[in-house]
Amino acid sequence: MPVRVKVKIESMRNNKELVTVALLNTGFTSNELDILIPKNIAKELNLWPPPDDAILEVLDTAGGEVLSYLIPNSVKLTVLENDRVSKTIICNTIVSLHEKEVLLSDAVIEELEIEILSPWRGFWRFRGEGKIRESVGGLER
Repeated sequence: MPVRVKVKIESMRNNKELVTVALLNTGFTSNELDILIPKNIAKELNLWPPPDDAILEVLDTAGGEVLSYLIPNSVKLTVLENDRVSKTIICNTIVSLHEKEVLLSDAVIEELEIEILSPWRGFWRFRGEGKIRESVGGLER
């Protein structure tokens, strides 16, 4: 089971927010704090159709090149656990026309101070804590 966490995503454009599950994807490498969201979630956050400052980019993925819109500094992201929440960070949003779940990049994972302990079994923790946490179920939206 891959590692998935419950997250709150809040649009910086209009304060709309939602809670969903996100996949920790260390193969999604980035030099910035980028998250990828499906178009249906972008619609819920009023980030679709793309705003005027969205940038059409060609992304190199495992399945080949795809066109996606990047919306700079557009969301606040927080990991939600029953006994703890992460710090809140501001991220760029990449809107995918193909992906079906929210993906967190390696930079976002690190900035949220998440340590993946067992990617196959789905175990993780916040940096510095002894408590081992389990992945939540996927594709909640």
